Amino acid sequence: MIFRVGLGLLLLVSIVSLLPFSIAAQTNKDDRVLGESGLPLPRFVAISENMANVRRGPGEDYPLLYQYRRQGLPLEVVAEYGQWRQVRDHEGSEGWMHARLLRGGRHAIIRQAANALPLRNAAAAGAGVVALLQSGAVARLKECADNWCEIEAQNYRGWLQRDHLWGVYRFERLD
Repeated sequence: MIFRVGLGLLLLVSIVSLLPFSIAAQTNKDDRVLGESGLPLPRFVAISENMANVRRGPGEDYPLLYQYRRQGLPLEVVAEYGQWRQVRDHEGSEGWMHARLLRGGRHAIIRQAANALPLRNAAAAGAGVVALLQSGAVARLKECADNWCEIEAQNYRGWLQRDHLWGVYRFERLD
């Protein structure tokens, strides 16, 4: 009996001593957890097709929850299981999509605002206005630095404050 308890305690101590190494091997330089794909979790992606099914679980056998019909719509990948990605949209809805329906190209969606937002020709509040963007518009992310992101939306290119975009983290710097 004492031998079993001692062996169990030794095994437990051995496992616990390996934990810091194990966790370090599963994080990247930003201390973000890496998924099965080797990519960080969470992360943003975009829908690669005009129609993409979202399921209750990670597989074709799970019921269909809804379908996106907007190529380029940004989604946040929060978990991975094989070739399946658990995603969250800008409204907080979650479900599972096959990885082939997603791409790494960065997009963002204009957050809800009372009025149209000015797309500026420089990363400054007083810069000239290139266009006015409505809430819900999807834009391609080009660059983000400090509080501003350069985006391209509906053939207009300019700068928008990062807080007005869903699809980029506050800590990210995109070049």
